[in-house]
Amino acid sequence: MTFLKLHVLGSGTPQPNKERWGSGFIVENQDEFIMFDCGPASTYKMIQMDLDPRMVNSLFFTHHHSDHDLDYPTFLMTRWETSLGGEKELEIFGPPPTEKITEKLIGIDDGAFAHDLIARTKHPLSLNSYKRRGGKLPRKLPSFKPKDIYPGDKIERNDWSVQSSLAEHVQPFLDSLAYRLEINGKSIVFTGDTRPCESVEKLAYKADYLVSLCIALQSQISGTPEAEYMMGHLDAGNLAKNAKVKNLILVHEALNISSENNFVQAIKDINKIFDGNVIQSYEMTSYNLD
Repeated sequence: MTFLKLHVLGSGTPQPNKERWGSGFIVENQDEFIMFDCGPASTYKMIQMDLDPRMVNSLFFTHHHSDHDLDYPTFLMTRWETSLGGEKELEIFGPPPTEKITEKLIGIDDGAFAHDLIARTKHPLSLNSYKRRGGKLPRKLPSFKPKDIYPGDKIERNDWSVQSSLAEHVQPFLDSLAYRLEINGKSIVFTGDTRPCESVEKLAYKADYLVSLCIALQSQISGTPEAEYMMGHLDAGNLAKNAKVKNLILVHEALNISSENNFVQAIKDINKIFDGNVIQSYEMTSYNLD
């Protein structure tokens, strides 16, 4: 019997509201978590959902807009501070500047949190706290493996693989990627932020689940830059149809599409285009991927 879940930490935009804020997702497979993006308050939401940050061994960034990576330092420091030394080394993947950002955060020479890392590995107060939790001295500095990746790169592990592809968003200022995770006989595609494009459609072809950006109703963004560089509800529906996916999960929604009347209309419109199952995501909610 397989065990596969999608945990939605955040499914909103840079503008916070009581319902949604930023992007963050975890795919849980037995005893391993694979994380995609780490938007605002992702670590806190994990704790609220009884998800242990130490279980995340692989983190993939779609791009480095702040609503997709703002909680990255919190996640890194929390995972290390609560660790006892027996956890797997955290692998971090994403388009440039993933490596540079990580070094600027936790580089021991001049990283933003170098002072904290030094204090917690040197001062007797921190060392005693570490020992009391079950850690063994000497306490080691964090060992993380950040890696810049590019469209077409494939990360393969024993039980899963992740294929990257170009996502067209705000180039040339930021590089963006979409990902296809193959795990437990299922395929899950995360579009990240993108406009409709052939590369993402090919990546998503016949996927079991398409976790797709859906910023607003199409009429609400018509004639705006959002219509050119992101996707409305009809764009998401057409992507799902053209890629022949089985399930469409809508994420990265602004408040206007999250309202009940607008979402009901969005589903009706998408169902006219796409024959598969349509799911509206909610913050801090888990979905069985059976």
